[in-house]
Amino acid sequence: MSGRQKKTPTTVKTTSVTSQSTSFSQSPRAGRPPSPTMISRVQEKNELASLNDRLAAYIDRVRQLETENARLSRMVQTQEETVTKEVTGIKGLYEGELGSARKLLDDLAKEKAKLQFENSKLKTDLEDLRAK
Repeated sequence: MSGRQKKTPTTVKTTSVTSQSTSFSQSPRAGRPPSPTMISRVQEKNELASLNDRLAAYIDRVRQLETENARLSRMVQTQEETVTKEVTGIKGLYEGELGSARKLLDDLAKEKAKLQFENSKLKTDLEDLRAK
């Protein structure tokens, strides 16, 4: 095997690392200072654990926001449906009322025209009678 190690895929953990120990006493060379490579690997391991926890927190937050967004979307849709139903109902009432008012207005306009015609006819008759 060459000097490179095989990388394994990183998994997302939802638990946080409780102890990020940089203790080197578990090294087989207990009495000697740790090598720079060992220090680098431990630091990388701690960084990866920290990044993994941050990613897990980010994913949880995204899921929470998606859930909240779905809930709010349902609320908006329900509210829009309610408003649409109310507006449709009120619109129907007003259209009926407006139709009745227009019919009444047309009937009154016809009656007024009829009365004006009779009035002009009676005035003409009156002038004819006065002229005789």
